[in-house]
Amino acid sequence: MMSIEPLSGWLLDRVVVLDEAKPGFAGFMLRASAERRQVVAAYFATVEPADDLTEEAAHFLMGCRHHAILQLAFEHVPDGFRAALARCGAKVHDRDFYIRLWALLTRGPQHIVTAIRHSAKLNPERLAIITSLPADLSHHRISAKIKDKAQADDIVLAVDLLVRRGLDRAAIVEALRQSTKLADTIRRWGYRMPFPRGPIAAMANYRPVTTGVELAALSKRYRNCSRRYFDTLMAGEHAFGEFTRGDSSVVLSFDRSQGFWLIAGVYAHSNGAVPANVSVAAYQFAAAHG
Repeated sequence: MMSIEPLSGWLLDRVVVLDEAKPGFAGFMLRASAERRQVVAAYFATVEPADDLTEEAAHFLMGCRHHAILQLAFEHVPDGFRAALARCGAKVHDRDFYIRLWALLTRGPQHIVTAIRHSAKLNPERLAIITSLPADLSHHRISAKIKDKAQADDIVLAVDLLVRRGLDRAAIVEALRQSTKLADTIRRWGYRMPFPRGPIAAMANYRPVTTGVELAALSKRYRNCSRRYFDTLMAGEHAFGEFTRGDSSVVLSFDRSQGFWLIAGVYAHSNGAVPANVSVAAYQFAAAHG
């Protein structure tokens, strides 16, 4: 025996009215395919049968083909509209959803039309995701991995930030298309963003940490917790650099307070003891540069 999906809300109200005029219409709708249900919902989103035509409307909706039902309800049936309705599942959505879906397929931007046609499932949330994405991010290999509108907004903002920090947008978008986890991909690209300029520029015996990639390498090489400072480095509130004296190298840590840079510490491998002569030289080096 086939399972029956329940009806509720505004469509159920319409079905009850037509069932009174044509007994059996409600049972027909309960047993109808998901596509049929969505087609009827799209019809009722724009059509309100007159009281003396409810029986005729019920006969029409029970007997006519899907395309004919849609053609009567709308000015014309855009390519992909019926197929899109078929991917909406059995749950009926608000009337505005069907009108908006039709309008987007009729006169929406091409990237949105393409995204709708490639979407494996459609509902108000999915439509909100698709319409919130710029053309390059609306590719179905990206939009299909986005779980909700909030995540879509976050990705748009993150990509814009990465680009403003000098990274290549086309390369980021392609990475997102190939990605299995969008958040991880954004995070990896975030490590490539240049940090705000630190207190001392690069020179022969000093190399500032300028990106998250360099920060991760420094943390691994010195076996310390410097990687945890990513957010404060990105905000320009902290800075790291590697200072070399003879055969010894140490990490210089800087804090920024009220617009002034202060040296916060000198650290050796695994935060071990720093030779006294290297420590003195490091502080003198920092002082010599303000």
